[in-house]
Amino acid sequence: MKKILILSLGRTGSLPIYGEEISSRFKNQNFDILVSKDRIQKRKLINAIEIKTYKNKFTFILNTLIYFPIKFLFFMPKIYKEYSVLYLPYKHFWDLPFILLFKILNRKIVFTVHDGILHKGEKNIITQGLMYIRLKYSTEFIFLTSYVKRLVENKYNNLKKSHIIPHPIIENSFFVEKKQIVKTKNLLFLGRIDRYKGVEMLMNSAVKSSLFFDELIIAGKSTYSFNTLKSQKIKTIDKYLSEEEIGTLLSWADILILPYTEATQSGVIALGIFAEKPMICTRVGGFSEQLSDDECFWSDVDEYDLAKVIKEAFCNSKKCEEIKQKLKEKKRNLSWETISMKIEKLLFS
Repeated sequence: MKKILILSLGRTGSLPIYGEEISSRFKNQNFDILVSKDRIQKRKLINAIEIKTYKNKFTFILNTLIYFPIKFLFFMPKIYKEYSVLYLPYKHFWDLPFILLFKILNRKIVFTVHDGILHKGEKNIITQGLMYIRLKYSTEFIFLTSYVKRLVENKYNNLKKSHIIPHPIIENSFFVEKKQIVKTKNLLFLGRIDRYKGVEMLMNSAVKSSLFFDELIIAGKSTYSFNTLKSQKIKTIDKYLSEEEIGTLLSWADILILPYTEATQSGVIALGIFAEKPMICTRVGGFSEQLSDDECFWSDVDEYDLAKVIKEAFCNSKKCEEIKQKLKEKKRNLSWETISMKIEKLLFS
């Protein structure tokens, strides 16, 4: 018995894409992937088993208390008979019963740790407790950066078998490369808006550097209520973005900006590498493992320094072109095929 169960129950954002893209490239087809019927971006998947998850707070409570326990109960015999490995490409609220059952059966559990230590605004007793259980009972870890590995080992004194496998590029079929007939200076913040992502600092910096860009769009679903500065050059799109909307915004942008106050790594950087877009990043967390010193415009976590770097990014066209060429080369080394092959070898060995 060497069949793998992959748990990818996310609905929105880049995490379901990560789980599905990795598994879809496995050459060994001896696996099943459990996915949500309610996921926003649906694609054809090999060996997929779909279950309902939730669409809002009400269905989350209802399905967590009634639907999911019944579904899991009927799924238990299949787990016992067929699966020797549980692969968690990211965390999910419903992964606990699977982890405990595989642990009781003394079977391999591989967990990809995107954020070992939860960010500001994410921490509560339940989420922190679930993370502790995942870290305690998993038999092997995949870390996207050495930075996250060090965080986990320092906090939990956890020295289990681990592997560093970076995040692949995130592709978008709706992205269209710019033909610079008309020179634009468009700045884009993309992704879920959390407290640690520095959106307020970004807006203050944008006001200070507004002479050097045409427009800043801040696009993504917010997890908290933030104050928007009144400026003709700043636009916010507070919603879950479809693949097409992401592609359209990415095509519009000249420079991506990630003004995070803390970070482990970012899927937005992976998307930026795919699009070969110059990026402005703060010097935090594992960003320096995703981009080297000469592959990015770097800023301190300070609104004045960020304003200065925004000015530099739009005035230094030579450096922008050099960064684009470096990202083109980097993209070849971070293909989904390369990363999937490494994870497949780990799971099936």
